[in-house]
Amino acid sequence: MIWRALLLAASAAVPGAIAQENDASQPRPVDVVEEEIQVVGDLPGPPLWKVTSGDHVLWILGTPELVPDGLRWQSDSIERVLALSSEYLPPPSLRVSLTNPVRAWRLIKRTRRIPDRGTLEGVLPEDLYQLFSETRLRYAPKRDNLEELRPSVAAEELFDSAAQSAGLESGLRTIGRVIEKRAKKHNVKKVPAHISERYKDSPLFDSTQEMSPDAEQTCLQAGLQGLDAQVEEHTRLAAAWAVGDLASLRAHPGDSATGACDSFTLAFDPDVLSQMESRSWELWLENVDRALTDNDSTFAILPLRNLLRTDGPLSWLRERGYEVVEPDEAPPEG
Repeated sequence: MIWRALLLAASAAVPGAIAQENDASQPRPVDVVEEEIQVVGDLPGPPLWKVTSGDHVLWILGTPELVPDGLRWQSDSIERVLALSSEYLPPPSLRVSLTNPVRAWRLIKRTRRIPDRGTLEGVLPEDLYQLFSETRLRYAPKRDNLEELRPSVAAEELFDSAAQSAGLESGLRTIGRVIEKRAKKHNVKKVPAHISERYKDSPLFDSTQEMSPDAEQTCLQAGLQGLDAQVEEHTRLAAAWAVGDLASLRAHPGDSATGACDSFTLAFDPDVLSQMESRSWELWLENVDRALTDNDSTFAILPLRNLLRTDGPLSWLRERGYEVVEPDEAPPEG
């Protein structure tokens, strides 16, 4: 989300203010400890995709969008293939930084809000505002400042509050911490695919200001409707992931309605965003090519939504001549 990317970029200049904003607007990070990786009977565990080139293999672990705090999952197969790997490839990542972080921080705070000291009550249709108010009172009763936020930002904040109340946290971040800890334990080298871009703040924020009221209201409507069902679905999918229930995961391959309220995709120049994403994936694929040439075994993690796409990274790997084996076709050797 663009606000969080920019908050990260500005954090070096005003760390105290940034930390306060993050505490108020984002779910509390989950501290992942050893005991959270626990063997659960004889269940197969999270799905691992196998990519091969001759005798060289890449194992890819898919991560769900959200996971409950303290989720238990069978770790034997993952621990085994990670321990035998030479390198660990995290997902592609993007970072947006601005030339003047202090001014950027001020602009971020201002741009998150409705212009001219407006409120959601004043800009939303009556029925949508009523739905927003009921949802806010349920999930964020102490967050009066949400009334001042743009609809797209308020939608993100409310979903985060609902997820936090259900004990949900980012699957990629939470599971990634566990994998990085295990990689360090086994001396597995981390090879990132990271793209960093630096912008002058004016064009970036101009594009944000140009978001239409209709787009923002549509975003908020999509985020609020069926919010309870969205959160419950994330919990069910995380449970399916933990026991390797690939059929359930394939039945729900896409993002939740929160994707409609992603300020990054709504506000950012789509061509620029597409170019950045393409470059990060190209770098990841280059890392895979080298790893499948140099290493006997390599380990990677990617979001499940990417792995379950028919036109996603697995199809790109097949186009490059690699053999891709689905988790239910050939589980890791024991």
